[in-house]
Amino acid sequence: MKVFKIPFIISILFLACCQKDPLPDFSPLKCNYSSADISTLEGEQVSLAGFSDRKELSTGTHLKIRTYCLVITDGQQKVCIVNNDLMETAPALASEIRDRIAAETGLDRRYILLNNLHSHSAPRVTGTWAEPDGPNYAYKLRTVETIVANAVKTVKDEKAFREFRLEVGKTTTDISGNRCEKEGPVDTDVYAARFVSKEGEPICAIINLACHPVCMGPKSLLLSSDYSGVARKELAREWGCEVFQFTGAAGNMDPAEGPQTYEYAEKCGSSLYLSLAGIEFAPAGKDGILKLFHNVSHLPYAIPEVTKEAVIAHAEAIKHMKTPFATWEEDVERWKKQILDEWDMPGKNYKSLDFDMTALNVNGVIFFCSQGEPFCEYQMETRSTFKKETVFFAGYTNGQNAYLASKRGYQVRKGYEYEIEQMHIYTKSPYPLSESMPDVYQASLTETISGVL
Repeated sequence: MKVFKIPFIISILFLACCQKDPLPDFSPLKCNYSSADISTLEGEQVSLAGFSDRKELSTGTHLKIRTYCLVITDGQQKVCIVNNDLMETAPALASEIRDRIAAETGLDRRYILLNNLHSHSAPRVTGTWAEPDGPNYAYKLRTVETIVANAVKTVKDEKAFREFRLEVGKTTTDISGNRCEKEGPVDTDVYAARFVSKEGEPICAIINLACHPVCMGPKSLLLSSDYSGVARKELAREWGCEVFQFTGAAGNMDPAEGPQTYEYAEKCGSSLYLSLAGIEFAPAGKDGILKLFHNVSHLPYAIPEVTKEAVIAHAEAIKHMKTPFATWEEDVERWKKQILDEWDMPGKNYKSLDFDMTALNVNGVIFFCSQGEPFCEYQMETRSTFKKETVFFAGYTNGQNAYLASKRGYQVRKGYEYEIEQMHIYTKSPYPLSESMPDVYQASLTETISGVL
């Protein structure tokens, strides 16, 4: 766990190493922003992500998808936020992209946050489909190059940086529902942030809500950013700038009517747009603050330390369980073989599943970013804990590695079998997580946000 403070003179740097107090006000911050197209080429067919029962390749485009980059600086240090209209990047690929951006810009990789929308109608960039013999391999190579090039350009174009004011607003939406429990918890809050230049020109905007972009279900073969893209297209006209989305703690949040077709994406997107169109923006509470805190949460496995013998015994115990997956038994055997084959590789940890998380304070507004797919209760509890702060919550950051079921999920269990008992087979974790995991994750989350206050 390390604290990174963003100084403007040597004396402040010295003080930052000795205390955790918030930094004093600086002169106004500056930012630069750009985006680039990462859609498929005309006629290109790829495997779309997210649904195991979708076997066919894509047939066309509903909405084009993009990569976005926002860089914020105090004149000394820069924080680079990359957001993609993709479903996910594996932790290894996310690290590769961040390392390349760091190498070409000189930024510390901890100041580079790689976030994904999590659209289930975006092309796969991980897994066998994106390997050299797969239909997505060329797409992955091209898209990684575009993401890196767009970020590097945005970081290095010093003349393009502009002073900005940060505006924030909050509303609610009716498009979300709990995907596992009919009467389960639902977070209906939607947050918006807009970066506006000193001259009054909107630079870019961010919306934040907890809802899986899965309106377009497994029968859809169209490339799309789902409901989010529909809403953002209209908001861009309304607000005068491009808009991207931080998908929040959406592990148990789906569109209220579940996955369907592109028509449902249009319906939900239009509803979300109407909820946000009349939002009242207010200036952020403070000015000139840029502070980042990086943390690692050590999530416990269900046994104190995983051994080879435990992996073998676990595989035997679960391979005949009933699941929605037709290849479950074969999947378990492949999981066991991979875990055992990689046992002695450097960096393997069999005591905990380590989760990266970062908090960023920009002019008093908190942007919290976490790996994985936390359930909505974490987001709701966090905002309840930090009532005086405006907290944007972004899952799917720096690599997609696991669902994080809530304490309620572990208590209810029925409906959460995949997240609690089966997920590790597909994320290639060596064992299921412990029932104590929710308390550990929430404590780390609270600690991380506290680090930038």
